[in-house]
Amino acid sequence: LAEKNDHIADMTLFVLQRTLRDLAQWHGAGIEVKAAVNISARLLISPAFFDAVEAALRVSDTSASDLIFEVTESATMADPAAALRALEGYRRMGIMISLDDYGTGQSTLTYLKTLPLGELKIDRSFVENAHEDSSDALLVRSTVNLAHALGLQVVAEGIETVECLDFLREVGCDLAQGYFVSRPLPASELLTLCLSNSTSPKTPVRTAA
Repeated sequence: LAEKNDHIADMTLFVLQRTLRDLAQWHGAGIEVKAAVNISARLLISPAFFDAVEAALRVSDTSASDLIFEVTESATMADPAAALRALEGYRRMGIMISLDDYGTGQSTLTYLKTLPLGELKIDRSFVENAHEDSSDALLVRSTVNLAHALGLQVVAEGIETVECLDFLREVGCDLAQGYFVSRPLPASELLTLCLSNSTSPKTPVRTAA
């Protein structure tokens, strides 16, 4: 709806600026945290948005290396060459690129080869029953192994049970996302959650804006 009404750029920039402020607050409290922002297909190839991201980072107290841009495979399809140039530009800024909804597209292996990725997010449709479905388990395990062999970190989406989380630990998945970990929270409550679960002043955390 935001894309159709031409509000997606303003909305995403608002989210980005808020995320940078929240990151600065979390870091000030001693929490080592990265945050991910979803980037739509329209913005991915927008030079104006690219410039706005650069400007936001220049005035921020947060390092670009603490920021992750999540894109879907479909976001790169309309103009693959322009999308690749933009993603490479964001990587040069220091922003990690994450491929969201991995496993649901048509040319995933090609994208793993060509895009400047730092992370894969395995779609919840493969993850949520992987601890009890042998086919899903094989797909998740092989994806984790492939990603690690390519030097990528892996996020699994859709964790809603301890059994699923235990399976992901067993196969070596790096990060987990889902209601079992936490439902969406305001920034202040997320800080409280991180502090209450910290065993040291520097506990790696990942959040999505």
